[in-house]
Amino acid sequence: MHDMLRQWAGWISNTELSKLFQDVTWVVPISQSIHIIGVCVVFGCALMISLRLLGLRPSGRSVSQLVTTLVPWMYRALVVLLITGVVQTITEPMRQFVTPEFWWKMFMILCVVTLTVWSARTVRTNAARWDAEGLRPASARVFALVSIALWVGIIYCGRFIGYTWSLYV
Repeated sequence: MHDMLRQWAGWISNTELSKLFQDVTWVVPISQSIHIIGVCVVFGCALMISLRLLGLRPSGRSVSQLVTTLVPWMYRALVVLLITGVVQTITEPMRQFVTPEFWWKMFMILCVVTLTVWSARTVRTNAARWDAEGLRPASARVFALVSIALWVGIIYCGRFIGYTWSLYV
């Protein structure tokens, strides 16, 4: 599997688009900077919703109001993350594909996005139940804790791709 990923990364790095991105010195730093801003938006929104679900962030806004306001921002930021992540992957495919951290990050993103879509739909379907702290389903606290853990894991893995990729080449 590792050899197959190396071959795939080698093929991508030899494409015209990858060579173009590699030759333009500002592509990686700019895409990484935008990527980090996107991570901040998504994580900040997820953290505000999760803390409200845990009862640790009292505010005048209900869970359904936070979800209605913040989840669209999360989705937009996820699109930005997808675009900048693709740019970074096309530019430096070996750096991405050979590290276990990259694949763990992708797996956790898939999990947390699925959970976020599910929870947002569930909150919209039964807002009164999610807004009332005493009536809120037990799954709300589990979702909040899992969401925070997954986002911290995603940030950790994303950060360590840069530090560990040379160990796998």
